[in-house]
Amino acid sequence: MLLQIDATMIFVFVSFVIFVLLMNLICYKPIMKVIGEREKLFVKNKKTVDETNEKKDNLIKEINEEISKTKLESSKILKNAMDKNKLQKEEAVKNKKDELSESFAEFENAVDENSDRIKEQLKDEIGNYVRSTVSKVLNIDAQSVRVDREQIDEILR
Repeated sequence: MLLQIDATMIFVFVSFVIFVLLMNLICYKPIMKVIGEREKLFVKNKKTVDETNEKKDNLIKEINEEISKTKLESSKILKNAMDKNKLQKEEAVKNKKDELSESFAEFENAVDENSDRIKEQLKDEIGNYVRSTVSKVLNIDAQSVRVDREQIDEILR
């Protein structure tokens, strides 16, 4: 029983062709249309994603450049502030040194004045002591004893 061509086979063949044509109209074309639309949407979305990524990369680059500029500016500002602070500190130290030098000079002058005054008082007291001692030892009037100030100066040196 080989293949026999009869009316059933022709009917099956025609039915199959009609079935394929109907399936093509009902299923395949709409499915292919949906697949084509999906591909277009995919390409469009990919293009949008690529553009968005490019914008993102540009923004990141701009942000990094801005951060670099800001860091540079902040380091300059910090350096200027530190330099200014250093100058202020040096100025304050210099002013304090000058003030202390003046105070020390005034103190030295006061000490010198007091020293001179005390030396003069000591000379007077030594003179009085010598007069008193000589007058008691020699039994003479203390006013008549003559004291040489130059000798007292030599003794005190």
